[in-house]
Amino acid sequence: MQQLRRILLCALCVLCVLCGEIAPAQAAETDSLPTAGELAPRVTIHRDEFGLAHVIGDDDEATIFGYGYVQAEDFFWQVEDAYILALGRYSEVHGPQGINSDLLNRAFEIVPRSRRDFPALDRKSRRLYAAFVEGINHYLNTHPDVRPRLIERFEPWHVLAYFRHVALELTFRFTGLSDDILPRRNPQIWAATGSNGWTVSGARSASGHPLLMASPHMPWFGFTQLMESHLHSKGGVDGAAWNFIGAGFYGSPTPAMGHNDRVGWTLVTNRPDVADLWRVKFSDPQRPLAYEYAGDYRLAEEWTETIRVRRSQGLEDRKHLFRKTHHGPLVVREDDQTMLAAQISGLFEAVPMRQALRMMRARTQDEFRTALAPMQMLYMNVIYADCDGNTSFLYNGRVPRRNPRFDWSQPVDGADPAAEWLGVHELEELPQVNNPAAGFLQNCNSTPFQVTDGGNPRLEDFPKYMVGDGDVRNRRSLRSLEMLRGVNKITFADWQRLAFDTEVYWARQELPKFAAELEKLKASNPKAAEQVRPYLEHLLAWDGRITADSTAATLCTAWYELLYGPSYPGETLRPQFEGDPVEQLAALVRAAEGLADLHGNWKIPYGELYRAQRTSRVADLTDARFVDGGPSLPCLGGHGPMGVALTQYYSPSIDVPLVISQKKRYGMAGVSYLAAWEFAPEGVRGASLVPFGVSGDPRSPHYFDQAKLLAEQRMKTERFTEQQVLRHAIHSYRPGEEVSSPSTSE
Repeated sequence: MQQLRRILLCALCVLCVLCGEIAPAQAAETDSLPTAGELAPRVTIHRDEFGLAHVIGDDDEATIFGYGYVQAEDFFWQVEDAYILALGRYSEVHGPQGINSDLLNRAFEIVPRSRRDFPALDRKSRRLYAAFVEGINHYLNTHPDVRPRLIERFEPWHVLAYFRHVALELTFRFTGLSDDILPRRNPQIWAATGSNGWTVSGARSASGHPLLMASPHMPWFGFTQLMESHLHSKGGVDGAAWNFIGAGFYGSPTPAMGHNDRVGWTLVTNRPDVADLWRVKFSDPQRPLAYEYAGDYRLAEEWTETIRVRRSQGLEDRKHLFRKTHHGPLVVREDDQTMLAAQISGLFEAVPMRQALRMMRARTQDEFRTALAPMQMLYMNVIYADCDGNTSFLYNGRVPRRNPRFDWSQPVDGADPAAEWLGVHELEELPQVNNPAAGFLQNCNSTPFQVTDGGNPRLEDFPKYMVGDGDVRNRRSLRSLEMLRGVNKITFADWQRLAFDTEVYWARQELPKFAAELEKLKASNPKAAEQVRPYLEHLLAWDGRITADSTAATLCTAWYELLYGPSYPGETLRPQFEGDPVEQLAALVRAAEGLADLHGNWKIPYGELYRAQRTSRVADLTDARFVDGGPSLPCLGGHGPMGVALTQYYSPSIDVPLVISQKKRYGMAGVSYLAAWEFAPEGVRGASLVPFGVSGDPRSPHYFDQAKLLAEQRMKTERFTEQQVLRHAIHSYRPGEEVSSPSTSE
C-alpha cells in the first residue's frame, strides 16, 4: 500500500508539472481578451489647456486602453507609422529608404517570433497589450474618416513586435557594423540622439528636497519623437492604484520616463555592450548550410522572404535570402566562406511592459531597484530621485557575461564554444552611484566614471567589455559638472531656468586662446591678421551665451562647424586644422564670408536664422522639408558638441537656384521633452514641455502651441493630482464619445 501511495504521489506530481507547463498556452487560447465595449465606460480622458490628455481609468486595463485611444487621437499617422516599421513593411509604404529596417526585421524574424511568443506571455501582459491596441482600434472604429495606410486592425501581438523592432533599431548600431548596414540610413542623425540628466540632493536645493531634470535629445520627427502622457489607474478591485506622468514614444503602451507621487527617473542614452558579432565559417562545399562549431559542424537554417518596395510606378516585389545560426541571423558576408552573425542581448527574452509597470508603481528606492533587477530594459542610464531624499545613477544595460579572453569589441570566433554568452550581469554588478556626498549627479551620454565629484565608479572594477563609453568626457558633461557644482540653495523656479542654459562651453574655453594666436599672427602675417581681427573681436566681446539677438552666436556656430564638421560627435578638429591655429583663424574668415554670401550679412541674429517649424507626417528626418516663409519661431538651443546644455541640432542652409531655397535652419533633433521635478515628502511637483505640441493635426490649436514655450524658455506647470486635473480640464470625455473642438483658452 505504501508503495502504491508513492507511485500515485509521483504520478500526481508529474501531472501537476505537465499541467503547469501547458496551462499558460491553454489560458492564452481560452481567455477572452478585453474589448472596447468593456473598457471604454471605465476610463475618462481630461484635456487641459495645452491639450494634454490625462487618462484616468478604473483599473490598469482601462487606463492602458485609454492611452492607446489618445495616442491615436493625437497622432494616428505616427502611431501607425511606428507599427508599419515594427511589422517589417516600411518599404511597402515609404520606398527604398525603409529597406535596411525591413531587412533587419526579417533577418531577426521579429514578426513570426512575436506572433508565436504572444500566447506564452503572462496573462496580465497579454490583456494589457490587447487593451492598448483595442484603444487604437476603437479610435478607428469611431472615426471612419481616418484612413489607415496599411494596418486596418491592430493585433495584440503587434505590441510585442513593436517593442522588439524598436529595440533592434536603437541597439543594432552597437554591433559596430558600418553605416550602410544600419537601419534608417541617416547615421549622423542617430549619432546625435542623446540626453542630459541631472539631479541634486536636498542639500543643494532651497527647499531641502531633491530636484531632477529630464532632457532627452531625440529626433523631432519620426518614430522616436516623444509624446507627453499622464496615466492614472485606480487599480480596480484587486490592484494598487498608481499615477504617472512623463514621456515615451508613440506606439508604446507605457511612458519611458517620468514620476509617480513618490519616485521619478529620467533616461540618458549610454553604450553598454549589449550586441555582438560571431565570425561563422561555411567550409564544407558538399553541405552549404554546414558551419564550423566545436570541432564539428552545425546546420544553419535558410529561408526566402519577399519585401514589397514602393516605387514611383507602383509596388515592386524583391526576394531576399536569409540565413541564421544558433548565434543569430547572418548579417554580413565577408568572403565566400565567412559570414557574420549578430545578436542583441534580451531582444526576445525581455518583456518591457511588465518591468515598466513595476517601475511606475514603485513607492521607495528599494521597490524601484527591485523593479529594475530583471534587466528588461536593454540599455539607458537611469538617473533617479524620490520623496525620501534619495538620488542615484545607474549605468543600466542587459550586458551579457562573457569569457574575458576574447576581444568583444571585434567579431569573435563563432566555432569556439567558449565564445558563447554566459548569462547576464546582474543589477549590482553595473556601475552606479547612490546618494553621493557631493550632492549632485549628471550624465550627458558621457562616462559613468565621472558623474559626480568623489565616489564615482572605477573603471578597473568592471569587465573591459561592459562599458562602451567609459572614456567619453564630452563638453556637455563638463558644462553640466560646472553648473551643478555651482548649485547652492537653488529654488524650483531657478532649477527650471537652468535647463535653458545656453552658454557655449567651447567659446569660453577656446576664444581666449585664439586671442593670443591673433597676436602672434599680427607679427607673422599682418594682412591675414587684419582679415581675422573684426570677426574675432566680435566674438571676444560676446558673453558666450546664445540669445535671440546674438550675432556672435551665429558666427561662432558657423566657425565651429567648419572646424569640427557639422555632424555629431564633432568634438575633434578636422584633420586639415589639427595643430594649425593659423588655418583655424582663416576658417573664421571663411565662416563669416559664407554667412554674408548666403544671407547678405555676416551679422545675423541667432533667432532669425535658427527656427522651429513643424511639418506633418514626416517619417524620417531626411524627409523633412521646411519653408522659410512659413510659420516658425526662434529656436535658441545650440549644438551639443559645443557644450551647450540646451541642445539642438538643425537642418543646413540650402540655396540651389531653381531647385530649393531653404536658407534658415530648422530644429530637427535635440530637446524633445524637457521636465523639471521636485520631490517633497508630501509629493512631487513638476513643469515640462514638448517642442511642438501634443497634436499631430495641423488644424489643432495644440499642433505648435508649446513651441512658444521653448522660444520663450519657460515650462508649463504639470497637472498631476486628480484635483489639479479636474480643476484645469477644458473638456472631459470617454473614448469614442463626440466631443467639442478643444478650447484655445488659457
